[in-house]
Amino acid sequence: MIDNENDSGALKKACYAAYHESVRHAYKVLSDSITEYFEGRVELYANEILNVPRNFRPLNEYERALKVQKLTLGLALRTVELRESEGPNSVALPFRSSGSGSTPHVGASNVSKGSDTIY
Repeated sequence: MIDNENDSGALKKACYAAYHESVRHAYKVLSDSITEYFEGRVELYANEILNVPRNFRPLNEYERALKVQKLTLGLALRTVELRESEGPNSVALPFRSSGSGSTPHVGASNVSKGSDTIY
């Protein structure tokens, strides 16, 4: 039981580390884009007009990346919690039904044939 708790803690730390690394990368891309923007508009920088337009594409992409990373972190943490509640010997993968009554699993037919590759 202690190993399972340690594994869960390690998985949560890995989820947070991946989240922080993704956010850091998105911020670096935004920072570089803003630098390029002002290098091409020296007059704005010289006059200390340091605002980028609201429709500045890199800013929109950064905001979108933050939303996606937050959602991904939440899903990863929920998966860890589900894994904890299922117990140490469970191999089931958590997924939600589409509401149609069936939950097709991609690659399930290959697993039953013993294939190592999931398509």
